[in-house]
Amino acid sequence: MLELRNRQLLHEIERLIQEIDSSKTLAEIGPYRTRIRALCLAIKERIQRNLNDLDLGQNSILEDILSNTQQVTQHVRLLSSRLVTPILRSSSTDRFCLRVIAWLHTKHPSTAKYPAAFTDGDCAIWPFLDINPIYFFPASEQRGVLYLPLYFHEFGHLLYACHRQEMDDLVRDLQQHVDDILVPTSQRGDRHSLVQADRRRAIVMTWYKWAQELFCDAVGLTIGGPAFLSAFSSYLSTLDRGDFYRPLIELGGSGHPVTLLRIRMLTRKAQQMGFSAESEAILKEWEVVRNAMGIAEDYHGYYTIELLDHLDETIRDMLIEGAPVVFQSSDPSLKEHMVTPTDSPVVLVNKAWKAFTTKPVSQYMEWERQAMESWLK
Repeated sequence: MLELRNRQLLHEIERLIQEIDSSKTLAEIGPYRTRIRALCLAIKERIQRNLNDLDLGQNSILEDILSNTQQVTQHVRLLSSRLVTPILRSSSTDRFCLRVIAWLHTKHPSTAKYPAAFTDGDCAIWPFLDINPIYFFPASEQRGVLYLPLYFHEFGHLLYACHRQEMDDLVRDLQQHVDDILVPTSQRGDRHSLVQADRRRAIVMTWYKWAQELFCDAVGLTIGGPAFLSAFSSYLSTLDRGDFYRPLIELGGSGHPVTLLRIRMLTRKAQQMGFSAESEAILKEWEVVRNAMGIAEDYHGYYTIELLDHLDETIRDMLIEGAPVVFQSSDPSLKEHMVTPTDSPVVLVNKAWKAFTTKPVSQYMEWERQAMESWLK
């Protein structure tokens, strides 16, 4: 069985190497392609070593061969399902996103070593530090400019992974504040008290993920400025009740805070950065929809105003630790609609949102096409 499995794995890894070698890839995906091909060759060598060890016919080493075969199986599956996909699906339309990701990575010493790679999917990142991070982005959005700032949020997850120990310490401090705020002044030993204690624990645990998401929102705003605020609000708004309210049963252990809470925190941060007009406009849009739907704001105890100062302090400390590049609102190039190759992606996306809000859709689409061509030069 071990021999058969390793021969199957050898066949699979050789096919992946052939696919990589025969693929026509962009120069921008070249560094990632080189890294993944080297990984494939290393795994192929491990499989061949397993087969050579099996030829020895020594029962004493079968357990070690089994363990190695299990590890190689996981790696081959990982390569086929995730790691090779950015290479095999590569097309000319990928160049824009790859340039933006590469720019993000080179702006931070902790991420500069990682080549740019992304594939299709909902906005997300797989921050695999041992091999290479992979971003996921919807097919339509990756072919334009307006929603590229959402990459800045996903980059926040990569920064968190690079500084996990320090970030986790800060989040644990926040969780302690959450617990302290939720503890009743007098505690009883009856069934009601036990139920309340279980609920409190659920809230505290949920804030481990919520704090990370709010940090990544803040990273996106810190890097992208008003463009991130516009992209984030527009993309996350589904005009559905779920944007404003989730029942208690859906909150415990959830990966993201209620979207309205994220918008409130983001617009608060934007005001602190000097984007008062933009933040007020976004918040007003959300309030209009909430009022029209007649939805009462209720987080079932998962968020209270008493937590706001602690949350602000935690996010601020996390930003200091992660140290993302900071948006420069005084950049004179932001005042012009014309896009030049010297513009950073941040300048480009902010110009795009200004153009989108001042031009008819047909004119904007032509502006966007020319802007992308100009920037790629």
